[in-house]
Amino acid sequence: MANYNSIEKIISAEILRTNEDNLLANTICNTSFVGDIKQKGDSVTFIGLNDPSVYDYTGTLSYEDIDDSATTLYVDQDKAFSFKVKDIEELRSSIGLADSQTKRASYLLRNEVDSYVFGLYGDAGETMTAVSVTPDNVLGVITSMKQKLEEANVPDGRTWIVVPPFIKSKLLLAGIKFQVNNGVNGTGSVGFTDELGCDVFVSNQLAVDGSSNTMMLAGSYSAIAYAEQVLETQVIDRMEDSFDKAVRGRVVFGAKVIKPAELICCPVSDGGNV
Repeated sequence: MANYNSIEKIISAEILRTNEDNLLANTICNTSFVGDIKQKGDSVTFIGLNDPSVYDYTGTLSYEDIDDSATTLYVDQDKAFSFKVKDIEELRSSIGLADSQTKRASYLLRNEVDSYVFGLYGDAGETMTAVSVTPDNVLGVITSMKQKLEEANVPDGRTWIVVPPFIKSKLLLAGIKFQVNNGVNGTGSVGFTDELGCDVFVSNQLAVDGSSNTMMLAGSYSAIAYAEQVLETQVIDRMEDSFDKAVRGRVVFGAKVIKPAELICCPVSDGGNV
């Protein structure tokens, strides 16, 4: 069997680059975990400190013990991809192209991860009343979500909102300009604006409830914890039932709402553009 170690590393790097630039879970979540991920079922710990008490000063100080506040997240999601290839060298030369098989696998993995993270909307500290959104009221809806985060003491510059494409259309009609968030590697393709006093991202992976409302989310960058690991990518030299070669890979991940008060959900429906 040929040694495909180099191309396996390239494919793993391609997945990681795509996730860094396009995975909103990596963008909006707290990813500062402690621990190694080696398989599904592993756990990682997110470390923080409990808030100290503030009291009236009367000439003496009273020192309290502050315990570490740790949250454990279990990496319980396991996704894989696998496809046949005729020519490994052709696959190697295509890596990095927008429509390559590895790029497409990366994007599809991204969709699975973001859908899982946005599916945690039921753990939000508050769910607003469902609203039918039009260009006339869209700014009011966004402002109300941001206001609730401010009331939870989330400062400006530390808030995000993820909106579905139909909300983006109404914001454009309301005069808000969007750009493409290129990410850290310059390969991102996520719609983005910061004209509303917070970071607004566009995603087609937001959850839909039983009433066909899209569960739009707003939060702080500490509200949700997320951890992932590309476990392995492999090149199979020859399939058992054919002369084809194959590529396969696995990604494990987990997410958890750790600050519910800093996560707001608003069910929205498309009220039209007129």
